[in-house]
Amino acid sequence: MFFDVFQYILAAVLVIIVVLCIVLTVKDAVKNKKNKPIKANPVEIKDNVRYTPTDEIKSEDGDLKVSYVKEDIILQPRKMVQVGKKCAIKPGKYTVLSAYENEAEFNIRIGNFVKSYQHGQEIVLVEGDEVCPTSSTIILR
Repeated sequence: MFFDVFQYILAAVLVIIVVLCIVLTVKDAVKNKKNKPIKANPVEIKDNVRYTPTDEIKSEDGDLKVSYVKEDIILQPRKMVQVGKKCAIKPGKYTVLSAYENEAEFNIRIGNFVKSYQHGQEIVLVEGDEVCPTSSTIILR
């Protein structure tokens, strides 16, 4: 009789541990997915300075040219992303590009202010800024 009760208690404890592990894993995965930009590949950082190549952003005819370089950071609309030395977006100077060839102008929220930017315009992001495209996907190069 005592052995049967002990088995049930042990089984209940094991089930609780498994459920807690699953809940914590899902919670961690959701937390890590939020507020992170989609990066094509790792960026090269030397002495806390972000280096990226400068590819042509316009075609020979002067039309918009959308191209992805492995160091580009892609930001989704209405998703705030923190700028910081230990964050996905490092402080520094970036070229803002439209992810769509037919969109030459778009809005970006930096901190509390929304401003209109042109394809190829340069911006400077500092430690603690929060960046969020308001209407469409953008590329930081």
